[in-house]
This record gives sequence, C-alpha cells and structure tokens, in this order.
Amino acid sequence: MSELEIAGYRFRDEALFVAALTHSSYLHEHPEEDVRDFERLEFLGDAVVDLVVGDELFRRFPRAAEGELTTLRAGLVSSGPLAGVAKELGLPGRARLGRGEEETGGRARVGLAASLYESFIGAVYVEAGFDRARRMVLETMADLLDDVASSPTKSAKTLLQEWAQGERRPLPTYRVLEATGPEHRRGFVVEVEVEGNVARGTGASKREAQEEAAARLLEMMTS
Repeated sequence: MSELEIAGYRFRDEALFVAALTHSSYLHEHPEEDVRDFERLEFLGDAVVDLVVGDELFRRFPRAAEGELTTLRAGLVSSGPLAGVAKELGLPGRARLGRGEEETGGRARVGLAASLYESFIGAVYVEAGFDRARRMVLETMADLLDDVASSPTKSAKTLLQEWAQGERRPLPTYRVLEATGPEHRRGFVVEVEVEGNVARGTGASKREAQEEAAARLLEMMTS
C-alpha cells in the first residue's frame, strides 16, 4: 500500500493527506509545522456522509416514512458505526496525535476514529469531487448498509441510548410536556435531553412522541 493511500484511494496532494490524519493536539506540540488539523475536513466529510447515506436509504427503502429514514440514517452515521469503519481502514493507527492525547488513550477513542473517517471522506471530496467521495462512502460502508437492509431496525430510543453510552454521555432523559385530547384521541409532546442538548417530538402516544424526539436529537448530535 502506498504511503499516501487509504482504502485504495491514492492522494495526489500530500499536504491534504497529512491534514486528514492530524489531530489538533499534535499541532499544539508542533507549532513549527505548516499544516492544518483535520477539523475543517471533518466538517465537509460529515456533510458528504450524511447526504450519501440519506440518498442511499431513500433509494433502498422507497416505502419508508421520513421518521424511519431519519432513524436509519442517524444509526448509520453515529460515532460507533463510523468508528468501526475507520478502524477497518486503519485510520486511528495512522493518525498524528499529541503526546498528551496519545497517553490518555486518544487513539482508541470512538469519537476520534469517527472524526478521522469523516476527515478522510472530506479530503477525498476536496481532491476528487463529490462523485468519487460518494463511491468511497458506499464502498467503505457497504456492509453497514447491507446489514440495515437485512435486519430489523432499532428504535430511535435504542440508538440514542447506544450513542450516549458510546460517547460516555449521560443517558437520555424524557419529559412529557403536554398531553391533550380525550382518551381515544390523545396527543403528546415529549422532550428528550442529553447533557443539555434538547429535542422535542409529538405523537398519539408517549412512545411515539419519544421516538420522534429521540430521532431528532440523534440527528442533531451526529450531524
């Protein structure tokens, strides 16, 4: 494998390749290096991954409602699955980290691995354009996408809880803000919170409102 190659893609721009694998902690300890960290590329890659996965789910599940598609996408683009792909590609092992980040186990962090995957996709997008970046996402996430198509979908509440645990955040808390209507035509407004981040959902049952709120918060936290 070429030194500038990831997942079969060989970068022409070495500076771009290096930036995609450079954590901010490394630059804090090496201010003499004229290179950026991966955060700007991560920002782009996050948008590309969201769009590609959303488009692919839209095509694969023509009968799925918006809420179902949102839940599916949120589960696929959350830190855990993306970190798994990054580890398969060997990205954490090639990342440039500062000594402090290294010594505190940064290379094994789920969040770092997911960020590296997004920065890699962002770098491919910058150098080769959207079509090539799209192919890279579909190639590297093929198993995850196939698993979604062949297995039962997890609920948004389950996915949000798994995300919170993976990120070492407090577990989600749900609050019923409003319950209206007669017994046979109830309407609920529910709020969910994780560490100060809040989203609301509505539904004909508390469960339905909780699911909508969880899907919205998960999308907010993983986008």
